[in-house]
Amino acid sequence: MRLFEPNPVYCLIRGFFRILFRTLGSWRIIGHEHIPTEGPVIIISNHISYLDPPLMGSAVRRPVAYMAKKELFTGNRLLAWVCTKLESYPVRQNSADREALRLSFDRLAHNWMIGIFPEGHRAEDGELHEFEQGLGMIALRSRAPVIPCGFAGTWEMLRPHSKMLRRSPIAVHFGPAVDLSDLYDAECRKQANAEAVRRCHEAVAGLVAVARSTRESRLGKRA
Repeated sequence: MRLFEPNPVYCLIRGFFRILFRTLGSWRIIGHEHIPTEGPVIIISNHISYLDPPLMGSAVRRPVAYMAKKELFTGNRLLAWVCTKLESYPVRQNSADREALRLSFDRLAHNWMIGIFPEGHRAEDGELHEFEQGLGMIALRSRAPVIPCGFAGTWEMLRPHSKMLRRSPIAVHFGPAVDLSDLYDAECRKQANAEAVRRCHEAVAGLVAVARSTRESRLGKRA
């Protein structure tokens, strides 16, 4: 498999969203130093808006391949083409999708950075929900660093079922890799996977709280 080299479509869309988030969100990104500059990486975050995938791809300096719901590849042809150009790959929601797991391992084996929204769906209430167990399997089997991230502000910028973008301060916080090293060779894989997911959820929850605090502080200063 080839290395991940962004194509013109990827670069154009990424550039567009960087301008959008700077203009409408005055985004603040903290924690870039935690993201490895090379080698396999798994980035995970909360998912509160359709804007989250482009925000993740715009906020990191390396290209990101997303695990995205299968429906995006089977409906609108233009959307399917864009998803392919963004190096996204499909996953069946609420199921053990072996093909999605295989594609994840393949990309990580070739030193790609992949982006996963472990809740498995967009949270319309803006809150952080439970993570799918497949994350633990991917993280432990690949042994790739898992970088947690917390978003705040995208829910307010594009509310559920809304087609109108609003100005909203956006905060993005990346944290250090979640330490899962003691789970790599655990005898009970099911328990190890569950513990890995719990640690990842805890890390993202903490960063979401920090991102919200950053955003609220900026709103207070504006007022």
